[in-house]
Amino acid sequence: MIEYNRNILEEMNAIQVKEHVNMKTIAILVIGSCENHGDHLPFGSDFLVPFYLAKRIAKKLKNVIVLPPIPYGLSIHHIDYQMTMSLSSETVVRVIEDLFTSLIRNGINRIVIINGHDGNIAPLELAARTIKDRYPETVIACLESWWTLIGQKTKGLFQVWDGLGHAGEAETSAVLAIRSDLVNMQNAPEQTLPKLPSDLRIYWKFNELTNTGSTGAARKATIKKGRKLLRILESIVLSFVNDMEKHDWKYGVSDINEESHK
Repeated sequence: MIEYNRNILEEMNAIQVKEHVNMKTIAILVIGSCENHGDHLPFGSDFLVPFYLAKRIAKKLKNVIVLPPIPYGLSIHHIDYQMTMSLSSETVVRVIEDLFTSLIRNGINRIVIINGHDGNIAPLELAARTIKDRYPETVIACLESWWTLIGQKTKGLFQVWDGLGHAGEAETSAVLAIRSDLVNMQNAPEQTLPKLPSDLRIYWKFNELTNTGSTGAARKATIKKGRKLLRILESIVLSFVNDMEKHDWKYGVSDINEESHK
């Protein structure tokens, strides 16, 4: 008999949910995209990696529930590539707001988002700020850009551009570590490092940066690097959650005031 995963909502029935979910449950929500990742990575890379990470994190926590991943995001900057599935920014905002509201109506006010796609960062912030204004008691935290954070947190792990790139060294390593069967390294493109300014941001379309659908140095990717970066990201999120648990999810002025009264 196959046992259900007690943390994964899509695998649980109503009785299991009732037994598991309470006022102190932490909800983990994953959002990604469905778009071209060069000729070597699957279209679902942006939700496969964070969903794997979410399930891995959930195994280390007692009171958490992982929602089904959202496989689509704001991908209009990738729209020139075949089979890009993009939602509008307004749709992404509304979907996230509605899911937050659904959680809150179920008494869950501790929400952690693991985002896998750069286009979702702005809509996520808009939705989170709206819901935070509407429900001030809710705590919403987001791992916005794991592909940037991992380069900042590691020294010497990546050989090129701190691992950055769309389907680059870090992302290709991560997918190799979790679904090597979906990666075709023979098709990994030559290194592509687009020229961009360091101090101002250009809101580019992706075909302005690459002719392959990939940037960075995918050929430098390895399973070993992927496994290490996943361990580091897991540790970062677990450290955050455990610290928040110690303070009953209070932070900022509320946490300072609580400490002063002890």
